[in-house]
Amino acid sequence: MVGKLLDVGCGNDPIKAEDWPKVTGVVPYDVILGHKDAGFLPEIGNESFDVVYSSHCLEHLANPRAALTNWVRVLRPGGFVVCTIPEEYLYENGLWPSRFNSDHKVSWTMRALPIIPMSINLLHLLWKLPVDVEHVSLLSANWNPDKRGTDQTMFSDAECAIEFVARKPDPSRPW
Repeated sequence: MVGKLLDVGCGNDPIKAEDWPKVTGVVPYDVILGHKDAGFLPEIGNESFDVVYSSHCLEHLANPRAALTNWVRVLRPGGFVVCTIPEEYLYENGLWPSRFNSDHKVSWTMRALPIIPMSINLLHLLWKLPVDVEHVSLLSANWNPDKRGTDQTMFSDAECAIEFVARKPDPSRPW
């Protein structure tokens, strides 16, 4: 990550600029810090950041498409959204509403046929946004199918998520 970073949904644990040598500054953004709305970022001007980072926030928002649209809005051309979200089968175990987090508004998948009725196919959503998809990965290290039905992230080092990186196009750099 490079440049000025907005950490959306960070709570009291924002990214630390010193952990990322090319990050010039981090602005934490969360309701508990007194900000208004992670889905709309009303206090944030257009093209203000080089990176919007969010870990496990998007599933808590009622309108994730609007949120991603606004996250892209605050990016400078060529800037990146870097995001991690729970995957419907690995985290939610295919059950809805979430047994592990009652505040989840939606679930996420990359599957052609979602398991959960409230699931959003991340790839379909990203293709509808004005972004170039740079990276999408299913994070499932140490997930144990024998422990399905438990929140494995709480009791082990299991990963149960999707990670993606999307870039806001820069008309001056078409490649």
